[in-house]
Amino acid sequence: MKKIAIAGASVALAALPMAGVFAAEGTTVTDTVQVTIDSACTITSTNAANTYSATMTNGQLKSDFGSTEMTVNCNDAAGWHITAVGSGADASDKTAMNATGSGTDIATGLATSGNTSNWAMKVTGTGATGFTTFAAVPSSATNVATGSGAVSGGTLTTTYQVFISATQQADTYTGQVTYSLAHPAS
Repeated sequence: MKKIAIAGASVALAALPMAGVFAAEGTTVTDTVQVTIDSACTITSTNAANTYSATMTNGQLKSDFGSTEMTVNCNDAAGWHITAVGSGADASDKTAMNATGSGTDIATGLATSGNTSNWAMKVTGTGATGFTTFAAVPSSATNVATGSGAVSGGTLTTTYQVFISATQQADTYTGQVTYSLAHPAS
């Protein structure tokens, strides 16, 4: 009888570790870690509004008027684009440099000599397109830079050119261009 009791106890003890193993089998733990990153695109410069001024004389050309450096950051994998549009005070022609007094507004254009005063713009740098040499200020939002993917620390530089004809009236003239960043690229 003692042998049966000892044998029975041995079988019972041998079964205990198996019971523990069977209890854990079929039970799993799964951790899912999910991060959502929202689209974020920014265009910045030292100032949100930059003003450049100079005193010029009749017959003078200035091709290095102002220089704004903008930084572009955009995490949209579908890309980004920057548009430019004339945003002057004259409701009928926002691309003109408007006279403060009685002078004749200066139209946008590429004249660098002759009888017509003009002003123009250019944009160079990351993704710049179409306005990398001096061009007339657009009257509707027009792409001046584009990227087909995300960008970090891209830089664009704007520069302006002003030509004053021999007959341009004495006055103060002001023109504006507004740059806007949008995404995706198209």
